[in-house]
Amino acid sequence: MRLLTIDSSVFVSRARAQEVGHPESAAFLQWVRATRPRLFIPTLVFPEVAAALSRTGSDREVAHRYALAIASLPNTLLVALDEEVAQQAAALAARHKLRGADAVFIAAAAMFAAELVTLNAEQRERGAAVVQTHTPQAFLATTTTP
Repeated sequence: MRLLTIDSSVFVSRARAQEVGHPESAAFLQWVRATRPRLFIPTLVFPEVAAALSRTGSDREVAHRYALAIASLPNTLLVALDEEVAQQAAALAARHKLRGADAVFIAAAAMFAAELVTLNAEQRERGAAVVQTHTPQAFLATTTTP
C-alpha cells in the first residue's frame, strides 16, 4: 500500500478549474478515492485550503466545507501540528530553506515515510532531500490504474 502526504496545492488545484494542474490534480484525487492509499495529512491543510480558495474568489462557506471535507478521504490520518511536528518542521525549514507550511507537509511525510504529492515546485525540489516527491501527474505515471 502506498503511503502519501498530499500538499494543499493539490486540493486547491482540484477545486479551481483555472488553476495550473487542475486536470492532473482531479485525476490524482480520483485515483486516491478509488485505490485508498494510506494518507498522512497535516491539519494545517484546513486553513491553507480554505484561505487559498476564499482569497481567490470562492464562496467562503464553500471554501470552508471543501477544506474540512479533506478529512473524509479514505484511510486518512490527520497529523496535528503539535510541538514534535513543529520542531521537526522548523529543523527542515532551516536546513532546506523551506517556507513554514511547506516544511510542515514535508515533516508529516517524513514522520510516516510517506511520499509527498505537490504542485509546489520549490517544496518538491527541496523536499526531495527528505522524502520522495511527485507532482500528481508524475505520481500517476508510477501507478497502475485500478
